[in-house]
Amino acid sequence: MPGEPFKNMFNPQTASRIAKAIVRSHGGFDSAVFLRGLKNEFEPLELKQRVALLADRLARGLPGDPSEAIPILVNALKSGESDKTGLRGFDVWPLTHFVMEQGLGSYDVAMRALHRMTQVFTAEFAIRPFLIHDLERALAYLNAWAEDPNEHVRRLVSEGTRPLLPWGRRLPDFVKDPGLTWHLLEKLKSDPAKYVQKSVANHINDHSKSHGDWVVQKLSAWSEATPAASVAWIIRHATRTLVKQGHPGALRLHGVRPVKLAGLRLKILTPEVKLGGELKVRITFRNPSPRSVDILVDHELLFLKANGRHAPKVFKGVRTRIGPRESAALDLRVPIRKVTTRKYRFGKQGWRALINGSKSKALWFQLAR
Repeated sequence: MPGEPFKNMFNPQTASRIAKAIVRSHGGFDSAVFLRGLKNEFEPLELKQRVALLADRLARGLPGDPSEAIPILVNALKSGESDKTGLRGFDVWPLTHFVMEQGLGSYDVAMRALHRMTQVFTAEFAIRPFLIHDLERALAYLNAWAEDPNEHVRRLVSEGTRPLLPWGRRLPDFVKDPGLTWHLLEKLKSDPAKYVQKSVANHINDHSKSHGDWVVQKLSAWSEATPAASVAWIIRHATRTLVKQGHPGALRLHGVRPVKLAGLRLKILTPEVKLGGELKVRITFRNPSPRSVDILVDHELLFLKANGRHAPKVFKGVRTRIGPRESAALDLRVPIRKVTTRKYRFGKQGWRALINGSKSKALWFQLAR
């Protein structure tokens, strides 16, 4: 039902579907023991804790040798459209968690299982301990998987190795050395699947947070090679953090260069904004150059914190082209939306423009209930 907590997707009904599929794969699995008392145990647990609980119960009901248990899980997966019992989607998460927790001692069996599981859910979280445990061995698998006919497997190559994957275990070696996975991204940069392209871009964006100049150098080489549309899209999406920071090299990859504007004026049109409403601003300026210039205008909101200071958050704005000697007035809107990841404090908030990477002075408005 709408608004129901995400964690509730793991409930007794989910567990029953998992049990039914496991019994089909392994007749010795005691589904009654697996399901006993789950409703009460689920109640205080959050999402990932519920996943771990189901994986733990699987471990208690399956053979103790992971090389025997893991193939049972693989056989419980959905095998095709006519398979009404096999598992797919989020129901598979406890299975990948089991492989993550139990499979390091049966490395090849576990990696083959993740290859199969990622085709019906995702193994981006589960593969990370295998990268840490034996990087060379894992990279050999991933190098081959980068050419797999299944796009979900190819996506796992880039998403599973993301150094800063949300919800995922950190990969310190990859954070330190972005070159460890670059050969994989080279293979995937022209992938026909947007699903894979987005993962490649997010992977590179992770690296840009610690290795901005290195990323720009690598992507500049891609750009100079007259890239396909997919590669050009990856370059733009992979540099979004650097563009927000005003990195000159990243801006050049977007076709934007530092520019001097004349008569720059900024005005807040809505000095008071209610939460859920819009901040409206006006920017006026003139291009004194004899050439047309591209202007990229992003917004930086300065949100009030509990300690009375203001924390910046950048939002995408607009891109426009201004002719030689032309004047322009841009009326822009910035939604102030309710989001679960941000706690608003009512009172004085700030706004400033990022114009081709250069920050304007801050202007102030009131956020009201």
